Amino acid sequence: MIETPYRAFRPQDNQMETIMRRSTARGLAFGALFLALAGTPALAQTAPAPAAAAKAAPSTGAMQVARDLVVANGEAAAFNGVLQNILDGAALGFLQTNPDLAPQLRDTAVALRPEFEKKQSEIVDMIAAAYASNFTEDELKQALAFYKTPVGQKLVTDRPAIVQQTVQSIQQWGARVNAEAMDRIRAEMKKKGHDL
Repeated sequence: MIETPYRAFRPQDNQMETIMRRSTARGLAFGALFLALAGTPALAQTAPAPAAAAKAAPSTGAMQVARDLVVANGEAAAFNGVLQNILDGAALGFLQTNPDLAPQLRDTAVALRPEFEKKQSEIVDMIAAAYASNFTEDELKQALAFYKTPVGQKLVTDRPAIVQQTVQSIQQWGARVNAEAMDRIRAEMKKKGHDL
């Protein structure tokens, strides 16, 4: 079997393949999650309302409650591994022009992980800032209280399965709609004298 540069880059036990699968699954999950959230009025706005633009920066207290909320509702954990995937992707970016450096690139990416994992709190802060900008501190406390209830914890625990089910359903739906669209385009083009 010929070893491709990509195969040479993969860490032992197919870790890179697992990373790429997780990255793809996370991307699909995030896409489904954000599509679902886009239907909510607060996130569906394309531009801030004039009153929203004049809002003061969130208070320190609101930011801390928002951080706690992001941890409690599972959004912080949803981004675990993102920085590792970014690092691995950056190393893979150099692989195409430097295939002979695959082992060194892999080792460098692995060695840099602890340095970049420290940036995880930046993700939490960005999500928390979005919450703190759209909710009062009291509203954030109420949401946090919900996520500490059994129902809130169940929502967090069951969300990955719900998102996976949603993504699978959307993928199947998308394949059906794509096939239908291709059939319709083919039929319309046939009417114009083109066999596709």
